[in-house]
Amino acid sequence: MAVNGAGSVLVPSLLRLSFLTLLCGGALHAQQQFGNIVGQVRLVDGGFPNERIRVTLEARGSLVGVTYGDSEGRFSFNDLLPNAYTVVIETEEYETVRLTVAVNPMTAPTNFVHLVLRPKPIEKPRGAPEGATGGNPDIVDVAELAKKFPPAVIKEFDAGKKAEQHGQLDAAVRHYQAAILQAPDFYPAHNSLGVRALQKGDLKVAEEEFRRVLELNSKSAQACFNLGNVLYLTHRDEEAKQSLDAGLHLSPFNALGHYLQGSVLVRLGDLKSAEEQLKTARELDPKMPQVPISLATLYLQTGREHEATAMFETFLREFPTNPMVPKVRAALTKMAQSPSP
Repeated sequence: MAVNGAGSVLVPSLLRLSFLTLLCGGALHAQQQFGNIVGQVRLVDGGFPNERIRVTLEARGSLVGVTYGDSEGRFSFNDLLPNAYTVVIETEEYETVRLTVAVNPMTAPTNFVHLVLRPKPIEKPRGAPEGATGGNPDIVDVAELAKKFPPAVIKEFDAGKKAEQHGQLDAAVRHYQAAILQAPDFYPAHNSLGVRALQKGDLKVAEEEFRRVLELNSKSAQACFNLGNVLYLTHRDEEAKQSLDAGLHLSPFNALGHYLQGSVLVRLGDLKSAEEQLKTARELDPKMPQVPISLATLYLQTGREHEATAMFETFLREFPTNPMVPKVRAALTKMAQSPSP
């Protein structure tokens, strides 16, 4: 984790290790309490909207936050408490998109979503059958699902999504399982089951489901990131790196993908590449508070205390209400009080 800037404080190596323990432990604690939703909006043809798209976040019918996608549709909501949230896009030109995301930072600090915008129909013939009302836009276009799978399967999947929206996660799982029973290759349900397993801490089942998704839909960046997260959590860092590489190849501007890859590379000991990944994540999404923390800790690990001090100070300026602020202030105080080696 890296920092830009200058400082004037040096820290003895033993004390520096104590700071690393403090910061890494604090970061883990923060991730256990707060989660993130990071996403990208695309048109149904794979392109990006010409205008900035307004994205809102709701929980239990109440507005939680509002943001706008950038020129490539990227957006994020950070520092979220555990809950079931709904990401909503409502415009005059496109059909309304609503996607429920269950945030559980204890097992998955970051939830990745891909939203697909479809133009509103100019005219709808009378008696035309209704298409699927749900689906998993972070995996595939709903219209494509309707072409490949029977209506009964889509109906079960929709029911699962609606159950999630109401916080009925066990019922959602039953619907996803029913969809797979009818169509074993229905990969959106496999992905959803993997997410539920990950949230429960059942990493073995989560891995099986995400691998199954990739067998059925090798172009799912979401499944690559999910699998990479599981592999990282189970300390299979080389495999995690490969999975995250594949996800970033499919979605190269995903800030959280770069952040996770940077975390993996730190553990692999490739600190130079880790720093590059973390800096890229920060460039893509300056609103991610965990990135400057990670960069600063990486600088401490490599003996660059001046840069670490500057990055910690940058974090305090940019995220004054973040739960990590007290720990960062305490670390800066100890660094300032420690004698030079």
